[in-house]
Amino acid sequence: GCGLRSMQARAVLRNLPRARQLGPRGSRGYNFASSQFKQCFGGLPIADGKALREDTIAYLKTRDPSLWYSDPVTSILNGEELVGGVERPTVDAFNHDNGRMRVANQEEFEKVVQHIQEFRPDRDYREAVRAMEAEIFADWAPQLIGNQAVDFLKQDGVTEIEESVQANLVERRLNDQLLADEVLGKIVISRAPAYVACVSNFSNFLDLSRKVLRNIELGVPVVVLSRDNTTQHMYRWTQMLMELMQKHDIDRGLVTYAAFDRADQQALLKACPDGPMYLSLIHI
Repeated sequence: GCGLRSMQARAVLRNLPRARQLGPRGSRGYNFASSQFKQCFGGLPIADGKALREDTIAYLKTRDPSLWYSDPVTSILNGEELVGGVERPTVDAFNHDNGRMRVANQEEFEKVVQHIQEFRPDRDYREAVRAMEAEIFADWAPQLIGNQAVDFLKQDGVTEIEESVQANLVERRLNDQLLADEVLGKIVISRAPAYVACVSNFSNFLDLSRKVLRNIELGVPVVVLSRDNTTQHMYRWTQMLMELMQKHDIDRGLVTYAAFDRADQQALLKACPDGPMYLSLIHI
C-alpha cells in the first residue's frame, strides 16, 4: 500500500555514502522529495523475470553443494584469502548445516585492522564499478538468486533482482549528484570504511548493490561482516566481486570480507570507529 511505497522511497537514501555539508544550509538539494531527487526517477529498465526464473532453475540443477564445504567462508583482504583460522560449520536459515567457515585468528584480525586504518582510496571509481555492475546483473543474477534460495530458503530472489536493476539506476544518479557537489566544494564525502552487516533475505539488493557497489564507486571502502547463520550466499557474492574487480581493474582493497566471530567484530568497530555500520531492519 501507500505506507509501504513511502517506506521504500525513504529507503533509497538510507544506505548511500555519508556526506558532510559545508557552508550555510538553505537548499534541500537531492534530499527526499526535492526536485533533484525526483529527477533521478524515470526511464528505468525492466528485467526479464521469466528468463531469471528459468536460468536460476538451471543453475540450481547443476550447483555442487559440496563447494560450500571444500571452499569455506574465509576472510578476504586485498583479494587474498586468509586461511589460518579454525573451521566451524555454517548453517542456513533453519539452522541446518550447509558448509564451513574459517574464523579469523588474531594475526588475521590485526591485518584487517591495519588495512582499514591505512588504506587510502581514490575518489571516483564509477566507470569501472558500473561496468562491473552491468556484468553482474547480466551474467551472475541466476547464481545470486540460487545461492540465496539455498541459504535463506524463503526469499523471492527474482523479484529482488527485478527491483534492484531499477533502484540501482536511481541510486547511481543520486551518487552522481553527491560526487558533483563534492567536486564543487559543497560537501565532503566520508571515506572511512563502511561496515556491511548483511541481512539474510534481501542481500543481493540492500547489501551487494546499495551498501557495497554504491559506496565503492565513490571510493568508500567496505568491510562485509560474516553472520552466525545464512552467511554463505553473502560470501559467494563477495568472491564474485573479487573476481570481477580484478577483471575490471578496480582496487580490491576497497572490499574486505571479515569472517570474524562476534567478539572480533566488536573489536574491529572499536579499533576503527570512524565509519558507519549499515543495518537493514527488514527481517520477516
